[in-house]
Amino acid sequence: MRHSKKLVFLILLLLMLCGCSAKAVRDGGQESPAPVKKAGSLFSSGPSDRDLFDEALALLSGSGREPDYHEARIRLGTLVEQFPESKWAEGAKALLSMLDRVSALQVQLKEQKAEAQQEQAKLKKEIEGLKSSVRQAEEKNSAELIRLQQENEQLKNDIRQLKNLEIRLEKREKLLR
Repeated sequence: MRHSKKLVFLILLLLMLCGCSAKAVRDGGQESPAPVKKAGSLFSSGPSDRDLFDEALALLSGSGREPDYHEARIRLGTLVEQFPESKWAEGAKALLSMLDRVSALQVQLKEQKAEAQQEQAKLKKEIEGLKSSVRQAEEKNSAELIRLQQENEQLKNDIRQLKNLEIRLEKREKLLR
């Protein structure tokens, strides 16, 4: 069993090494100029219409990050400029108009947010003013309540004293009769 594992390992290793050692086929020892020319044309020309459209979609999709509307707009604008007859040009124009609308909505949203923040600050000041007014009114009412309670107690004492005086007066009258 031990030897069979080693044997399988060696066979797999040989297969991998054989796969990596393939010879390049050359035509009479002369290289054709076509690959060099093709490679040169790849570097000199920009991306194709499909590449630009795909890049713009990738930038808009975000892929776990915030979509990059500016870069997508650049790619789509390049596509429309360089490839006006492309089958992707109409889609690019539609996306550009949608990006314009998104930009307008973002500006409008920022303005509304700023207005809402100003309104919130104004309301906070108003609330603080109302809280201060309520606090002052409560203090005033508390002082008035204390004064009225003291006055009420004084009146109760006065009434008690008057009753006591009346009772004494009645007793004196009875004694005098």
